[in-house]
Amino acid sequence: MSTVIVENRRGVDPSLRRVWWLPLLRGVVLLALGLLMVFHPLETLAAVAWTIGVFAVVDGVLLVLQALIERPPGATGWQLLVGLVVIGLGVLVMSWPKPTVLVLFYVVTAWILVVGVVGVVAAVVLRKHDDDTSFPALAIGLVNLAIGLLLAFNPQQSLAVGMVLFGVFALVAGVLLVVSAFAARSLSRRLEG
Repeated sequence: MSTVIVENRRGVDPSLRRVWWLPLLRGVVLLALGLLMVFHPLETLAAVAWTIGVFAVVDGVLLVLQALIERPPGATGWQLLVGLVVIGLGVLVMSWPKPTVLVLFYVVTAWILVVGVVGVVAAVVLRKHDDDTSFPALAIGLVNLAIGLLLAFNPQQSLAVGMVLFGVFALVAGVLLVVSAFAARSLSRRLEG
C-alpha cells in the first residue's frame, strides 16, 4: 500500500502544486479592477489609460511568469506570446496618456480580441495534449471574443459605458480564473492523497 502512495505522489505534476496561485492572483486582480470600473468609472482619460495600462502590464507579467513556471507542453509559447502582447499593449496605452475616447476604445477592444483568439488557440493546443486546463482557457478565450466583438460592432460614445463593459469582462474573467485556480489546487491535493 505504501508503494501505491509513493507512486501516486510521483505521478503528481509538481508544476500544478507550484503555480495554482498564479491564476488565483490574476483572478483577484481582475475582480478588483472590474469592481472599480463597474462601480466607479474613472473621470479622466489619463487615469483610465494608466489604470488599463498598469493592469495590462501586471497581467502580462503574471502570464509570462505562469508560462515559465508551468511550462505546459505545446502551450508555453502561446502563453508567452499572450503575456508579451498584453505587456506591449499596456505599455502602448500608457504611452498615450490623453488619447481620444475612440482610440482608447479600439485599443482595449483589440486587446480583448487578441487575448480571446490566442486563448481559443491555446485551448485547442492544450486539448491535443490531453491537458485538463483546456476548458478554462477556452472559456476565457470565448468570453474575450464575445465581449470584444460586442465592443467592435457597437462602439460606445461614452467612456463610462466602455469602462462598465470592460469591468464586466474583468469580473467574468476574474471569476473564471479564481475557479480554475482552486480546481487545480484541489486536483493536486487529490492526486497527492
